[in-house]
Amino acid sequence: MNQEKSIRIKGVRSTVISVIVGGVIVWFLLSKIDVRDIPRAIGAISLQSLLFAFLLYVISVFLKSLRFRTILRDVISLRRLFPIISLYTFFSNILPMRTGELSYIYFLKKEAKTPGTKSFASLIAAGIADATVLLMAMFIVGWHLREALAKGLLRFQSASGQRTEMLARMAKRNLSLFIAIAILTVGGIVGLILLKRKHTQGGQVSGTRRLAASIKAKSLEVWSELANTSFDLRLLSIIVLSVLIIAFRFGTQWYLVQSMGISIGIWKFSFALLFGVLFSLLPVHGPAGFGTVEGPWVLTLSVLNVSREDAITSGFGLHIIIIMYCIILGIYGVADMFVRKHRKDGARVVPTKSKNV
Repeated sequence: MNQEKSIRIKGVRSTVISVIVGGVIVWFLLSKIDVRDIPRAIGAISLQSLLFAFLLYVISVFLKSLRFRTILRDVISLRRLFPIISLYTFFSNILPMRTGELSYIYFLKKEAKTPGTKSFASLIAAGIADATVLLMAMFIVGWHLREALAKGLLRFQSASGQRTEMLARMAKRNLSLFIAIAILTVGGIVGLILLKRKHTQGGQVSGTRRLAASIKAKSLEVWSELANTSFDLRLLSIIVLSVLIIAFRFGTQWYLVQSMGISIGIWKFSFALLFGVLFSLLPVHGPAGFGTVEGPWVLTLSVLNVSREDAITSGFGLHIIIIMYCIILGIYGVADMFVRKHRKDGARVVPTKSKNV
């Protein structure tokens, strides 16, 4: 019980921290531009362009469904899996700290009675495939941009050095205050740890052992599922589908940026997008990812000497539109499950025939 409470507290703490960090990044970035530039950029996209970009995004979600079906060895039909992946896409873009991944495991178990370890193993397999393709693509794009990246990093290092010197001067002036704060912080943390150990020491050992045993057992089950992926045509199809998924995601966002009328070169755009997608694999995002999505995007484009206004405006504009697309997919997923549940309930009712007397 104490262990579960501790996990919940850690989850809440991580979410709060991610919200604060994301909020600070959003405030910092928006303070550098005219906020009205973002709705102007989105408003510059025609309805036809928004619909076409949405079609590209839906194709990427469909390909993702096909990939998961391949990984799961056809345990569920594509017709039933696509609404699940639509909901998974919605929750993974809305919920913080990658907790949206749990929606995939939950709905797959609910709809296809798939064990959680098998679902989790499929997520890991898909993540490995994505990371492999992304790293290869980043190497190719980075090699093409090697001179621009080198110049940008040197410029960024120089600017960072100036800021570091300024912070050092401030620290020297307030050294005693910093030391006092550090001592109080460390002392408070140590005191809380000791107090917590005093109150929970009795049940914590057994709880920790049970948790460790459970994690070990589940890890072995997940590893067993991953080991079933052999180096055959199935693995090749997973890699090919991963390439296509990333290609359609790229096409969606590149088309939107061009429709906004923002001038970003395709190589610079590619590197920023790939870096942002790789960063999104880490469990650091707050709700809807605002701030933690735009941060890596703006940072990468700034290193590549794209104007600050274009980087920030395109980052927020793209993110808002993608969230809108995810909401539409989420509504579709909920509606599809509701309709199928209604049909199931109707099928259970056996009609009675009246007899003529």
